[in-house]
Amino acid sequence: MVINVKPPTSFWIVATFALLWNIIEIYFSSFELDVLQENMTTEEFDNMQSIPFWYVGVFLIALFSEMLGSFMLFMRRKFATVFFAVALITLLFIEFYWLFFFDIQTTSIVFSIVIPIIVIGIAAFLYYYSKMAVKKGWLK
Repeated sequence: MVINVKPPTSFWIVATFALLWNIIEIYFSSFELDVLQENMTTEEFDNMQSIPFWYVGVFLIALFSEMLGSFMLFMRRKFATVFFAVALITLLFIEFYWLFFFDIQTTSIVFSIVIPIIVIGIAAFLYYYSKMAVKKGWLK
């Protein structure tokens, strides 16, 4: 049995980063359509606007799961791992769907490669970090 241990300063840095990252992610997600509209042809943008309703639901689940995971991490709750796992799975699905069904590679290298790698990398890091924090007894 793991005893509840006081986390180090690095834990609080990661927890604060997670909260800030998710606030920024939600903020920029609200402007994503405007940026894409400026950088896409009318045909590409019209195609993108035909995103199925379920995609929007999965996107919102991803955003808010990661945000809730960040809150749970900051509050030192084990349940953070579950939220981060849901966020990682949904983000993988979203990014691959976006990449292969919308042919975004021709529009912007930033939107097709850089942002997905960063988003998935941070989601994976937060998931594995929260699992490690549970093992070390930092989360209860």
